[in-house]
Amino acid sequence: MIDNLIQRLQVFTDRLDQGSKCTYNILKSIQHGDWDAVEFDTINRARILNIIATDQAYIEKVINNLIDEEVTPSNINLIKSWAFDTQAWIDKTAYLDDKIIDALNNSKDEITKDLAGLFKSKQAFRGYNLNDVTR
Repeated sequence: MIDNLIQRLQVFTDRLDQGSKCTYNILKSIQHGDWDAVEFDTINRARILNIIATDQAYIEKVINNLIDEEVTPSNINLIKSWAFDTQAWIDKTAYLDDKIIDALNNSKDEITKDLAGLFKSKQAFRGYNLNDVTR
């Protein structure tokens, strides 16, 4: 049972790394205005987060079902390390999510200004009948 747990913890850690990569890619794509990449990485990240949640529930179930012989100081340290690493990942991801939200809000404000400028330009030409211009 403990070997299965160790293997699951390794896979779980790899998934956390994949989630971090998607989060960084989202932030970078927003900064470059690559909205297709933002959408792609957001969808991938959502899938990875669902897998992480499922894996975490399974790992917690396995931990709760460990028999006394398998609960050694080494295994306890392994579980504590996993819990610490998971919490650190959650904290880092929450921080990056705040940066993503700020970047999205900044992009929204820039797009709103651009649209307002276009609308103002369109309004300035309204009333001119360019078909009546003599040559």
